Amino acid sequence: MPHLKTGDRALIVIIALIAAGGLLWFGVQALTGESDAAGSVVVCQTREGFYRVDPLDGDAVYTVTTAEGENRVSIAHGTVDVTWADCSNQVCVDHDPISAVGDQIVCLPHGMVLEIVADEADAAQLV
Repeated sequence: MPHLKTGDRALIVIIALIAAGGLLWFGVQALTGESDAAGSVVVCQTREGFYRVDPLDGDAVYTVTTAEGENRVSIAHGTVDVTWADCSNQVCVDHDPISAVGDQIVCLPHGMVLEIVADEADAAQLV
């Protein structure tokens, strides 16, 4: 292995510190839940149109009933999840919970879309 010069060692240390700082920054945000989610809302729409809006930082469990079937939605601890559906493919149930603005869960068989938007004014624009 070649001998490293002092400048090379300093550069390696600086790069390592920058990388560690970036990882620490993103880790703290993930652990504390700090993100652009403050004030965010969960918009639920079906083929029939607008269904409901709920705050992402609240807790709610409800069933979305469409002509095609039902989905059970759970909002808790800043995440949204479809916990049950009577559709055949279960893609919406298998989807990981969502928590960031712009994230969506879609149930195509039932025509249901859950989306996180920045604030209630953005929800009104979707209708």
